[in-house]
Amino acid sequence: MKNFFDSAIDVMREFVDRKHGGNVSAAARDLGLSVPTFHSWLNGERKPSLGKITPILETLGVSLQLPTDEPAKDVCFVHAKVMPAGEHIAPPQSEQYIAAPLVGEVGAGPGYFAQEEVESWFLVYKNVPAIMHRRNLIAVEIGPISTSMQPLLNPGDIVLVDRDDQDVEHPGHIMLVRDPDGAGMIKRVALNKDGSDWSLQYYSDNAAKNPPMTFKLGEDYDGDITKAVVGRVIWAWSDVRNK
Repeated sequence: MKNFFDSAIDVMREFVDRKHGGNVSAAARDLGLSVPTFHSWLNGERKPSLGKITPILETLGVSLQLPTDEPAKDVCFVHAKVMPAGEHIAPPQSEQYIAAPLVGEVGAGPGYFAQEEVESWFLVYKNVPAIMHRRNLIAVEIGPISTSMQPLLNPGDIVLVDRDDQDVEHPGHIMLVRDPDGAGMIKRVALNKDGSDWSLQYYSDNAAKNPPMTFKLGEDYDGDITKAVVGRVIWAWSDVRNK
């Protein structure tokens, strides 16, 4: 069975053939996209983010059903314990929250990351602007000796990752990435054309102590961006105990 993105690309290919006689450049302009970006989507060189692809499908009058096996789950409060500060306030409404699984620990170098091992759950309020309309969420913890993203992120902080947003077209987004051995890291990402391959650069906010790491998309990740980029960091909880 095809996934959501493969089906969406098939829809856009059909649009190119049916309305523009196979002219990709004309179709890109019709959809308000840059020609190189549209080419890279259709050729499978780059996967569009959900935020970018949804309005295009709406323009084409198409509605695709997202997969139902997403990590984030709806919440049902059953005799929820309310803190004393809220004991005289109306209880929270479960439909306003989703639960994101805390799946592991990430670091600046080789570290541990296992999406199948759920350690805990984090309640996420759906109406926060950064989180609205996002569903494929996981939470990961910054490792105890991981200082590469300081001062923005510190050891013990929890970051929320949108696995549907793997867009690295614009450099500088903070992403959950993997090195070629599969170790998870939180880094800023830049993607650049490098001859016949693409160069992926992971770099840190604490750059003085953590030089950039550069990998080849084709050579190190078999040309599959999803093997390198898990998703975009959209939210963070800070551990303030030692601040």
